[in-house]
Amino acid sequence: MEKEFLVIGLMSGTSLDGLDMAACRFRLAQGKWSYVIEAAESIAYDDEMQQKLKDSVTLSGLELSLLDVELGKFFGTSVKAFCRKHGIQPLLIGSHGHTVFHQPEKLLTLQIGNPEAISHFSQLPVIANFRLQDVLNGGQGAPLVPYGEHYLFPGYHAFLNLGGIANVALHSQNTMKGFDTCACNMGLNHLARKLGMSFDKNGEVAKTGSMSDSLFQSLNKLDYFQQKGPKSLGYEWFEKEVATLLDNSSTPVKDALCTFIHHIAFQVNNGMDGLGSSTEKVMVTGGGTLNGFLMDALNIYGKGKFTYEAPDRKTVEFKEALVFAFLGLQRFLGQPNVSSQVTGSKKDVSAGSLHGNFKVSI
Repeated sequence: MEKEFLVIGLMSGTSLDGLDMAACRFRLAQGKWSYVIEAAESIAYDDEMQQKLKDSVTLSGLELSLLDVELGKFFGTSVKAFCRKHGIQPLLIGSHGHTVFHQPEKLLTLQIGNPEAISHFSQLPVIANFRLQDVLNGGQGAPLVPYGEHYLFPGYHAFLNLGGIANVALHSQNTMKGFDTCACNMGLNHLARKLGMSFDKNGEVAKTGSMSDSLFQSLNKLDYFQQKGPKSLGYEWFEKEVATLLDNSSTPVKDALCTFIHHIAFQVNNGMDGLGSSTEKVMVTGGGTLNGFLMDALNIYGKGKFTYEAPDRKTVEFKEALVFAFLGLQRFLGQPNVSSQVTGSKKDVSAGSLHGNFKVSI
């Protein structure tokens, strides 16, 4: 018997650009999942909210708690307006939230965007906090997207997401592997802001630069890149390790942008090799996919072993929101939604906390 569910997925990434919302219709027929993104929108954060999120790691407990509810209200009112505009009544919202702290070795992972506030202001049930249960079971709590990729994109076996952080995944029929490879848009946007830009569109400035071998080597010598997966990254690591290195470098900004593109391409291909991948067609999504200079660099470093290609524009921009809608649905159905093969935890879990009134039966 075929079953069908309409779910909204929310994603706020470490690149700090805004909230992604996707209304996704999932169908389960003969044990296989399919999906359609029926509507999707991105709402940019204003300068004030962007700065608050950037500073969130240094806020007091009170200030962070207030921001948590403020962001949850923003998410909830945005969803309510989105549903009214498109005339939809979803089953639930799956919200990733906005990551502030991610230190799994300390059993710490914190995403703000208070789910009770989302539920209150959207008048919809919400599932959130997808990472903590995996972390408590000894896992990295990241990356989570490979679970959704495995069921929603059967035409691909290798995946790359170019968000604030770049991560890779490799799937076979019975296994899933993946990890965070390096900072991506976090680093590129950090450098672009030094030139008064929020980002370097299509890598146009980076194209005019020259690679600095010394900066390239310094980036690649960071301890994280000597570790094997499962492993994951957070904003605190970027601020402490990468931003500090970039800020203390004498490399001109356009050359640093060029160098960072090469660094990403180098580490991504190292990551694909580290997963044990052979020749693969790699599905690339996330905001970095729109950077043509980065995409070219990925294929150059791939040397024909890995071919990086983007799907349709909607999937490129909203895949993470799609996946968190799916993870929320799996939690609602009582099914596992985090793979221990990817995160290194003791077991697969059905992760996520439930908020609001779950009256719908199936």
